[in-house]
Amino acid sequence: MGKLGVTTTYKDLEYLAVGESLERSANIVPGKVCVSFKQDRITYERLDEQSTAVAASLQEIGIRKGERVALYLSNCLELYIAFFALQKIGAVIAWVNSAYKINELTFILNNSQARAVFVQKGEAGSDNFGLVQELRGGTAHLSYVISIGGGDGEGVFSFEDMLSRGGKKKFAKPSINIQQDLSMLLYTSGTTGVPKGSMITHFQVIRGAYSYVDGVRATADDVFAGILPLTHSYGCGSGLVQPVLIQASVSLLEAFNAEDAFRLIESEKATIQHGAPTHYILEMNHPNINRYDLSSLRAGYLAGQICPEQVIQWGEDRNIYLTPFWGSSESGPGAGTMSPFGTPLDVRKKSVGKALPGTRVKAINLDTGNQVGTGEIGEMMIRGPHVLKGYWQNPAETSKQLEENGWLHTGDLVSIDENGFVTVYGRNKDLINRGGSKIYPTEIESLILQHPRVSQVCVVGTPNPVLGESICACVIPKDDAKISLKEIREFCQDKVAKHKLPDELLIVSDFPKVAGGIKIKKFGAGGVQELASSDKNRETLR
Repeated sequence: MGKLGVTTTYKDLEYLAVGESLERSANIVPGKVCVSFKQDRITYERLDEQSTAVAASLQEIGIRKGERVALYLSNCLELYIAFFALQKIGAVIAWVNSAYKINELTFILNNSQARAVFVQKGEAGSDNFGLVQELRGGTAHLSYVISIGGGDGEGVFSFEDMLSRGGKKKFAKPSINIQQDLSMLLYTSGTTGVPKGSMITHFQVIRGAYSYVDGVRATADDVFAGILPLTHSYGCGSGLVQPVLIQASVSLLEAFNAEDAFRLIESEKATIQHGAPTHYILEMNHPNINRYDLSSLRAGYLAGQICPEQVIQWGEDRNIYLTPFWGSSESGPGAGTMSPFGTPLDVRKKSVGKALPGTRVKAINLDTGNQVGTGEIGEMMIRGPHVLKGYWQNPAETSKQLEENGWLHTGDLVSIDENGFVTVYGRNKDLINRGGSKIYPTEIESLILQHPRVSQVCVVGTPNPVLGESICACVIPKDDAKISLKEIREFCQDKVAKHKLPDELLIVSDFPKVAGGIKIKKFGAGGVQELASSDKNRETLR
């Protein structure tokens, strides 16, 4: 129990709809700051009141339970208010990453048949409100635009006006079946194909968000450094919903920047920072890190890509308990595997944990579909109460990915040890076939990253007329250091078999990213593989 005298267990929450979870916390700690953003702060009581006011205004313009409403916002206080307002009226949120442009935005608005969209008015070149207005003619179901920061036109409502007007109106609370009624559509990134909307219920949102609590023993006393985009499943569950469930506080960044994160941690005494390995790599390599007092930071999760062991060791050296986990849009805004708090360092360096209570995980042979043995590599399958109901308006993909018995094909290659701990080796499509030998890029990446002049690395396959594929190491050097292919091969040669040594080296200043700017885009148009395959400047074995 923390100093506030508040302890929240899952049993306190399991029968609540998402909007009710905020009401509960507002009753427990009404005057406590829930979210701080730039110079603004909002208490639990105020967030509950303002989200109810916006909910009443949404009902007044005709938004009803079950209708889809898009949230196309960067991190801000208004996102919290809008999120809980929509949850209270039973609308289904269609998440849209604020970095998305016209193609991705148009697809999600049309696929979800969104009746309304929340969006920010920005400057020229970054005005998502203007982008929405441009495409409204091609989105038949979109009736209303709720704009933050200005903007006018037919069907456009000011967020600020809805907030002030709604406080004078009565909110009609709908009946929500937490097991059946959808809370949100979480869209996959669609980097190699058409995005798919995972259908997630209120029950799954609460269960998923609470799954983050136990792995780092989060309590009401914690202050979360909100560096993840809240429109992403990971950010939504860990930074938007989780803190509210347990009456914690969030200090929010609009977008990640390492030095901004340092300032936030120091000034707000943040205790937990959930992120991708890339976030931590950028922080640990930042030249100004030692200028800031980061001693309040005690723990954090790592997900989004396979985590280098060096990152977890860096945390250990600073008394920061870092632990990887596995999750996906298909498993909702939560985790599927997690290490129990206090798991030894050597296990956390290799594993993403084990299946959550009530969840099952297995690995199957890609060719036969049979379950593989302990320690053998196969495709990860997962089944549990948090797994999606299906893909919105996409029965073909639903039947392809989700078996009738509830097992979900994840596309991740894993092994599972005798204690149930899962090790991830990459995606099915990550595998490099070099002359018939299957190469797991993560094994090579973890070695190259140990080189003292390497900051980041991404290993991909490039076309080879004889072997099928060559192994190309794409490297971001530290401080613009000079690195050769010969040097990289010599560094690795005593650690792995000869056929796993890189055939090619490409030096880059940055990697292509999926929307949001953190997760590396390996495949598809503009991805690392396409870049490496087409760049004539890569160094190749002679």
